[in-house]
Amino acid sequence: MSVPRLKMKDLERATGVGRETIRFYIARGLVPAPERPHRNVAFYDDSHVERIRLIKELQRKRFLPLQVIKAIVDGDARPPDAEIATLRALDGRLYRGRLQPGERVSVAEVCRRTGVSAADVRGLADAGAITIGRDRKGIRSVDDTGAHIIELWGRLRHGGYTAALGFAPEQLRLYVDLVRVLAREELRRFTHGVTGQIAAERAAAMAEVGIDVMNDLIGALRKAVLLEYVAAGNVPAAPSERPASRPSRRRAS
Repeated sequence: MSVPRLKMKDLERATGVGRETIRFYIARGLVPAPERPHRNVAFYDDSHVERIRLIKELQRKRFLPLQVIKAIVDGDARPPDAEIATLRALDGRLYRGRLQPGERVSVAEVCRRTGVSAADVRGLADAGAITIGRDRKGIRSVDDTGAHIIELWGRLRHGGYTAALGFAPEQLRLYVDLVRVLAREELRRFTHGVTGQIAAERAAAMAEVGIDVMNDLIGALRKAVLLEYVAAGNVPAAPSERPASRPSRRRAS
């Protein structure tokens, strides 16, 4: 079955994006280059349509900058086999939670313990912050990390971040996106640096130190930036909250 080939005008019509913007995306590596059977002929396909729609969605709904969006859409790139082997050697050796490996806790138990509503737990799952699965008895449950995230969300709720004030689990989606990009880049740099240079035990020890230190460092950097904004009285409004520009009124002559 042949893949439908689209011309630029077809791509513009399918995505609602102008050709100059599409060419900009291609130049920045956000969108793959088209097939060029001849010098002045370019063909696109459905993959270009899907990629452009994804970029616009990430810009419009999550207000992500293009650099972050590029890291998200490039996430399927496969690292070298040697670096994959390094990652596999670290699997299961970095995080020591409160539960035994493979052990889960029921969603109902976490809700009872934290006071977080079932609706909020579903919202956290929809935002990609946690994954709800089933334990051996078929009961809806989360792993240790998921339980900890629900507990942290409960602390926010108890601290005054209520639904009545507009705080919802959906707002964590931005953090999930950014953390995924950051974690992927951290892993890429770490495996690229240590692969073939040090033993697996040493790499695991380095990774544990790096995770702890970077968690504290990111928190400190975030706090410093927030305080800088507050001190300057320059807290930026969300794009949807920015007042629309008003047309200027000419004085009557």
